[in-house]
Amino acid sequence: MFTLLSGDVDTTDPQMANRIYAFRHAYFVEHLRWEGCRQADCRERDRFDGPDSFHVLGEKGAEILAYARLLPTTRPHLLSHLYPEILQGRPAPTGRRIYEWTRHAVALRMRESAMATAFSNVVSGAVAYAAEALDLEGLLVQLHPALIERLTETGWDAEPLALPVKYEGSSLVPVYARLTDQTLQIAQAAFAAWPGAHLHVPRGSMCAAATDVPVPVLQ
Repeated sequence: MFTLLSGDVDTTDPQMANRIYAFRHAYFVEHLRWEGCRQADCRERDRFDGPDSFHVLGEKGAEILAYARLLPTTRPHLLSHLYPEILQGRPAPTGRRIYEWTRHAVALRMRESAMATAFSNVVSGAVAYAAEALDLEGLLVQLHPALIERLTETGWDAEPLALPVKYEGSSLVPVYARLTDQTLQIAQAAFAAWPGAHLHVPRGSMCAAATDVPVPVLQ
């Protein structure tokens, strides 16, 4: 059901990449009204997408049901280059074993179903398993303050890095979510409760996590 794909899917499987960006457009632009991300081709893709990123993709047949993107913090990412001001001058952890969790989305029909909570747990579990597969210590994530409790419920050791701020009309707080044994135990339970749930890592799709290098300025 879930697949971990490296960002070079743009060149290795353009049709898959096209499906991913179309799903992101439908969710983030059409549903959430992120007009700043609207593009003429109806594909939501930004300057942070590329071969160093990873896609966590949840599918049933040819339908994408869930998605998340992981970005290395050793390179430009949202917290470093899009809205660093939400840190309010405070530092954020970075490094080879810390990625940023972005573009988290669940298809509307799954969000509105009677199994919404169970499926949300499975998606969170897929991200946890992806982090484990990449040998990560944790993930940076920016979210509404009310969702911090959701992170802790699914086993993440969630540490707010600054006070909540308003960003484009929404309350947002930067968080460092550490992967723990409990995270993986809860992920295992969520997968066991959802028939057919598993994370597939295609041979050849993985690459080494980004090495520790200074984060350059992204124009």
